Amino acid sequence: MTCPACAGELEEAALSCPQCRGLVHAAKLEDLSRRAQEAWRLGRFAEERALWAESLALLPEGTVQHQSISERVAAVDAQLASAVESEISPGPAPDTFSGRLRFLLMGLTSSATFISMLVSFGIYGRMSGYRSAAGLVISIYIHEMGHLAACLRYGVPASPPVFVPGLGAFIRLRARKIPPIVDSRVGLAGPIYGLGAAIAALALYYVTRVKTWGLIAHEGAFLNLMNLIPVWQLDGSRGIHSLTRAQRAMIAAAAVVLFAFLKVRLLLAVAAVCIYRLFTRDWPRESDAAGLMQFLWLLIALGCVIATAPDVGGFLGDATSSLH
Repeated sequence: MTCPACAGELEEAALSCPQCRGLVHAAKLEDLSRRAQEAWRLGRFAEERALWAESLALLPEGTVQHQSISERVAAVDAQLASAVESEISPGPAPDTFSGRLRFLLMGLTSSATFISMLVSFGIYGRMSGYRSAAGLVISIYIHEMGHLAACLRYGVPASPPVFVPGLGAFIRLRARKIPPIVDSRVGLAGPIYGLGAAIAALALYYVTRVKTWGLIAHEGAFLNLMNLIPVWQLDGSRGIHSLTRAQRAMIAAAAVVLFAFLKVRLLLAVAAVCIYRLFTRDWPRESDAAGLMQFLWLLIALGCVIATAPDVGGFLGDATSSLH
């Protein structure tokens, strides 16, 4: 066995060359590193962990590389362990309709979620009526559970939803750093779940002609579309995290075109901030076609629900009318 760098003789189990100090398996280690980084980019943390563990067996102990990779393996282990110990769902993320329904009901078993939800319902109910408040609170709850479902799917530890009257609700991510694609999926999962709730309410309105269902559909779609504005901590800001500059321009153009057809002014806010985000220089090099399609379909679907659902007042009141 000879060293690939200096051609010096090596022992069979050698990991480094005693003459040139080069790594015997440098080429394979480079390939494993590349694959592990790609697995991280796509949110495949278990696969990333396995690739780094394979690298450790090819590195001499005590080296800087061995130490840094050992720390990364430990960090992934801690993240995955924390994710499966979720207070709401210790199992895998829900992928079927019945699974999603059970998951939504399980969310109410969190005392922090249930109590804060009741407090918000009481405050909103006194302000605008309890029917409107119920629709608003349920829409927010389903939206936040969408975020949590995506966290479970990708192995990102997160807290149960907590309601803050006047500000909606939030979940707290417990991972220090997640890749842009995962951040995008977690961010857009809330509006995706919220869209499902708005469509269900709109369908019930057209079947029953009960105005409350139309109100829930309208307010729910409005709130979720507002969340797609890519600014501050809103979901849209996380949603475009994985999109290139060209893809952000596509979102802006699509929002303007949709406004021309649907006359929903909130779409112009999405377009305006997307244009601003063309100059913030925080776009990635790799494109994200799936993330782009998710964002576009959400704009189309939520805009259509707002345009077709009856605006009959409710908690949001004049705000929805002025931005319709």
